[in-house]
Amino acid sequence: MSKIIYNGQIIDENEAKIFVFDKAYFFDFSVYSSLKVIKGKIFFPDYHADRLLESARIIDLGHQFNKAQIIEWLKLAVTENNLTDGLLKVVLIGDTDNNTDAKLYIAPIAGVTFYPDKLYKFGAKVITYHGERLLPMSKVKNLLLNFLAYREARKADALDALLIDQTGNIREGTRTNFFAIKGNTIYTAPAEQVLEGVTKKIVFQVARPQFEIQEVNIAADQLANYDEFFITSTSMNVMPVSQIDDYIIKTDFTQTKKIMALFKEYYRKNVLE
Repeated sequence: MSKIIYNGQIIDENEAKIFVFDKAYFFDFSVYSSLKVIKGKIFFPDYHADRLLESARIIDLGHQFNKAQIIEWLKLAVTENNLTDGLLKVVLIGDTDNNTDAKLYIAPIAGVTFYPDKLYKFGAKVITYHGERLLPMSKVKNLLLNFLAYREARKADALDALLIDQTGNIREGTRTNFFAIKGNTIYTAPAEQVLEGVTKKIVFQVARPQFEIQEVNIAADQLANYDEFFITSTSMNVMPVSQIDDYIIKTDFTQTKKIMALFKEYYRKNVLE
């Protein structure tokens, strides 16, 4: 039986229950994060804790926790569950009445999704789906749009769905950030329109010495203006995109593979060593 960390206390998974009439949970007054654990080491806990707290701040979710506590409890979840390779799911549920007494759950999920090598070599297929996330800069637990879009992606045998806003621009995937490349420039949606993924944050760090980065609108009907595309997430790292709907990208992903190599080296130095 898994051990859950609830407000810093270790409890059995059958004790980790949320009341069906909890107003905060009913109204999705909560934020969350997912962290990868490889060989018992947590994938950038500082970045994830920062984003969780920032997500709470954006929706004015009052709570009694701090970054140091959250990181300590993440490590406790790994230790108590002898987690080697897996995920940690973190949910911070607010207090709708006084906005002070929040609930923080950290739960382990054994196993990590590893994607086939052929996707990293030849690229993945994605589809587009019209819709915009509410409060996009906050990782809120309002996931119906993501669920519906991702369900359509699975029906189309695609890895993810890219969300298209009202003006026809690609913002982000249901669980990924999206990037286009032209020459030596990386393009991605403006920061205020998307959730900043942890992998995106690292890509910016490692790519800036070799690439120009522009945060601009990427029109879904102007894909031919770019050379390459890729998506990023905690689970898949940097993934080249070979097809968007019916549009086939004919490339060997030269630039994307440079970014993949830079990310892999950063990951090796900062997580595995």
